[in-house]
Amino acid sequence: MSITLKKPLIYVTRDIERALGMEPGRHGAADYIIVSNDTPYGRAVREKNPDHVVLIDRPAGTDVLDTFDLLSLPEVQRTIDKHDSDLIVFQNTPRIERLANDMHWNLLNPRAELSRQIEEKLSQLDWLGVDAALLPPHRRMLVKDVCFEENKFVLQFNHSHTGEGTYVIESKDALDMLAAKFPDRECRVVDFITGPAFTLNLVAGTLGTIHGSISYQITGIAPFTDILFSTVGNDWALPYSTFLSDKDRSQISAIAKKIGRRMRLAGWRGLFGIDVIKDEISGKIYLIEINARQPASTTYESILGRTQDPKRLTIFEAHVAALLKRVFPVLSARVRTGSQIVKRVTNKTYSINVPALRAKNLFVMEYQNETHNKELYRIQSDAGIMESHGRLNDLGNFISSCIQ
Repeated sequence: MSITLKKPLIYVTRDIERALGMEPGRHGAADYIIVSNDTPYGRAVREKNPDHVVLIDRPAGTDVLDTFDLLSLPEVQRTIDKHDSDLIVFQNTPRIERLANDMHWNLLNPRAELSRQIEEKLSQLDWLGVDAALLPPHRRMLVKDVCFEENKFVLQFNHSHTGEGTYVIESKDALDMLAAKFPDRECRVVDFITGPAFTLNLVAGTLGTIHGSISYQITGIAPFTDILFSTVGNDWALPYSTFLSDKDRSQISAIAKKIGRRMRLAGWRGLFGIDVIKDEISGKIYLIEINARQPASTTYESILGRTQDPKRLTIFEAHVAALLKRVFPVLSARVRTGSQIVKRVTNKTYSINVPALRAKNLFVMEYQNETHNKELYRIQSDAGIMESHGRLNDLGNFISSCIQ
């Protein structure tokens, strides 16, 4: 199933992969057009869709442009105005919102301020209200007032993304170092929960919330990252094996239902994601993250969905439908296998044997990033790469062995 457009729709994004949950081209009466940076992968996409992919050159030796910088370019502005199109971005920001307002563009993404309120660790507690009970036991306090007793815990500052701004405190010395640097900074102190984490992408629509497919969250595995809590990938096969029980999946669904209702009541429309963790001791599942934006795993989940369950809308197509305020089916495509893993920029430099990966029928996408913990390579498979929590299977180990 594919969504039809009545008016042109342009997706402007730093990384073209973010926009590929829906094929560029004509969808019904109107076009879906992608505007992004000129990269090797972008050129491969444009070769297949020359009339619906616009790539922007940049001076040699400079970083790829972020979404705001792309939108600020006259050639991009002319493209949007020429098509009189609706506009989508990967993640809205106050600067993008102001520019869209000044240019009289119809930006479809939810308000940036609502995203900030939902995502940030302290404002999130207020926004959740009684649903803050879905989180692991936690306290809100100043760093100088936090005490280390005998159990390690997680300390989070208000803004935390891909593992940065989150600290595992295992000793009084580690806490004292943070307290010396940020004594009066407010933080969230969370009981440390040991166990596997999972991601679920969802779409808030006019009539309800669509649940995507649960993926195991691959986190902190070297050599893909050198940050303990950094997410490096997703495995859609593991949650639908015996690794998660029906009861586990029901617990995740119940959390998703509560957060989905709260998102819709707040006026959110379109994609968002939740991360949950299963306590390996009690078996209870806790909410650990709300991603009030298009989650990074959306594109590949949609690509897998088009193959595995083609009669239903993909999660990305449901996102577009929700932003356009369309009524759409309540079920999205079911994804029960497949995986992706990202090699991030690390302090240690590695070489990547891309030909060996491609010889295994793995899809490899290269990014033009140099900033620590940004994506360097995205490696995708139509099979799972995890054997169990924190343990790669044979295919996963092969991928890891290609990074030296």
